[in-house]
Formats: sequence, C-alpha cells, structure tokens
Amino acid sequence: MRIIKKYSNRRLYDTEASAYVNLDDLSGLVRDGVELRVLDVSSGEDLTRAVLLQVLLEQEGGAALFPIGLLHRMIRFGGAAPFHKALLGQLATGMELLDAQLTQLERQWGWMKAESPPPAPGPAETGKAPPAPAPPAAAPPAAEPEPAAPAGEAGAGVDEDAELAALRARLAALEQRLEGG
Repeated sequence: MRIIKKYSNRRLYDTEASAYVNLDDLSGLVRDGVELRVLDVSSGEDLTRAVLLQVLLEQEGGAALFPIGLLHRMIRFGGAAPFHKALLGQLATGMELLDAQLTQLERQWGWMKAESPPPAPGPAETGKAPPAPAPPAAAPPAAEPEPAAPAGEAGAGVDEDAELAALRARLAALEQRLEGG
C-alpha cells in the first residue's frame, strides 16, 4: 500500500517516491495497479475516497457518471433531509455491488487489469453463429424436504438440511451441464 500525504496547501506527497505528485500522477499509479492510501498530514484522517473521487471527476471524465438532474437533487435535498440520506445510501449500495462484481470478474478472468488484453469478441461481434447448446442433462431428483418442525423444537434444522442437500444436488447438475458432460 503506497502512502500519499496530503498537506494543508493541497499538495500531495508520495512517501515511497519521496516526491510531490499531482492528480494525473495518482491516476497513472492506480492504472498501474498500485493501491493508494491518502492521509491528511495534520489530522491523520484517511482522505483516500475523496482524493480518488477527485481524480475520477477531474482526470478520468467521471463527471459524466452523474446526470445533471441527480446532482441537482443531491444538492437540493442535501444535509439532514431523509431523502438525501436514502439517496446516498442507495448510491453507495449500488456502487459497492458494482465493485464486488468487477472484483469477481478480475479474479475469474483477469481481463480487466491493465496488463491483460481484453477478451476475444463473442459470436455477436464476429458474425459467427453461436455454438449449439448442449442437450440438457437430467437433473437428479431433488430430495423431498421433511415437514418443518415447530419453532423451538429440537430437530428444527432437519428441514434446512434437506433443502440444502436439494440445492447442492441442483448445483451439481448445473455444473455438470456447463462442463458438457
């Protein structure tokens, strides 16, 4: 983790390179896969989110992410208004979900990293017909779940175990279909 110190005069100092940097430099570091942490020199406060947002807005054309009407609403209903809190919560949740999905894609395929080439075009982009789907494999019969025990009785987890076993069987059948065997 590379530490960037932010001074009261708004200057940014890269502690590893022992040099002052600007937003363009930070953008390049992030593109190169460097994990940054920006700290306020006087208070020690973590400013990473604010500085990376500033990089996104000023250097990467990120202002286009937000429709003007949404920006007006965010400012108009700002502060302690319930609508403002709900809106920010929804935006944060959506962004966290997007981040989690992109992280998963990077782990699975690695094509989103700067050093990896993009994936090969799919059938729609090449004009070739997609391969014929494999014939569906017969799924093993799902176990019938036992009747649920009344709350508080011993053995209440039996129904959950049967349901979990049925879900595992369905997942195994789907995996088998995907592998083509």
